[in-house]
Amino acid sequence: MATVKEQLKTIIIRSLRIRDLTPKELRDDQPLLGGDLEIDSIDILQLILEIERHFGIKLVDGEFDESAWKSIDRLAATVEAKIAART
Repeated sequence: MATVKEQLKTIIIRSLRIRDLTPKELRDDQPLLGGDLEIDSIDILQLILEIERHFGIKLVDGEFDESAWKSIDRLAATVEAKIAART
């Protein structure tokens, strides 16, 4: 099975309808906010919904944690922690 990071990259590409990159071309340190992917607040909402549905977790509890979205690495670590806390 694919790692959380690999699954996230696929979700990002699919959800944002990115056509000029593949999941493998996304860097682990790829910035998600303010980066060259040009992700806006609507995109973030879409990604949150897709990630929560895919992994069966609640990604945002209360306030939005911007630090979790600094990079794909950071987001993967956040998702992994949520998965671990669920079990």
